[in-house]
Amino acid sequence: MATIYSIHAPFADRLEAVKSEMAALGAPTIRVVDCGDHFMALEGSHRLAAAHALGLEPKLLVFEQDDMIDITQFDWFDEANWGETTYQAGEVAGELFSPQQAQAWSF
Repeated sequence: MATIYSIHAPFADRLEAVKSEMAALGAPTIRVVDCGDHFMALEGSHRLAAAHALGLEPKLLVFEQDDMIDITQFDWFDEANWGETTYQAGEVAGELFSPQQAQAWSF
């Protein structure tokens, strides 16, 4: 069993749309960082919640903490908030993690 922390809790209206799509398309692929005893998702808060609700196990594209990643590919990227476009995956996960917003999902 794996525990994956999402960036934030899903919004109900968006979640229903994602669940409908996923029911037809199947399990999602989610990019995550391996943090040892858990994974930190770099994306897919709604896809994780939908997969959990539908009983689907997401496919994980796992980055190690020291892997360099291009963050321009993520929908949360805002050039004004980041000095560079390439960072270590662990650093990005640390920046995205918020104890008040993150939600844990077990698969």
